[in-house]
Amino acid sequence: MKAINVIKKVKNHFKKQGIDIQIYPPRADGSYKWTFQHGDNVGSFSANGHNGYSEGWEDADTTGFHVRHSTDHSDIQSDYFAGSFRKNISQVCESLLSTPPKFPVGTLVRGKQTKRAQRWGFAGKVGLVIPTIGRASNSNITVNWLGPEKHPNNGYQSFSARDMELATK
Repeated sequence: MKAINVIKKVKNHFKKQGIDIQIYPPRADGSYKWTFQHGDNVGSFSANGHNGYSEGWEDADTTGFHVRHSTDHSDIQSDYFAGSFRKNISQVCESLLSTPPKFPVGTLVRGKQTKRAQRWGFAGKVGLVIPTIGRASNSNITVNWLGPEKHPNNGYQSFSARDMELATK
């Protein structure tokens, strides 16, 4: 992806959630990465073959998508490299600020009539989205189904959000 498009993508990701993010360009004193910070984490990327302030950087392909904590820095003498690399800018943005879930906690949902929902037995059932125990995911939700029969795990199980629809419209 071109550098100018990556910058737009980062700005759009944060703008959708009401955050105006500042992206700092590379400096002539040696830094070759674009950086942006949200909370305590820093995301960065660089333009392949360009130092970022020379002509033509807008059309350069981007590489080196990286996330680290703001106080964590690499140490070349101890062979310590802060943070971790990601495959693309979308993963960096999700690491810094994940998108809000499709169905927030407290939403009444119904299982769609899909093959997976029918196989798992929740097609047409109505349930309430409850807080997820452990690491939350935007693509999966935990549902407390209404009715007498419960799942063996106290009635709570994680389901794909794409197999759900709003019960009330």
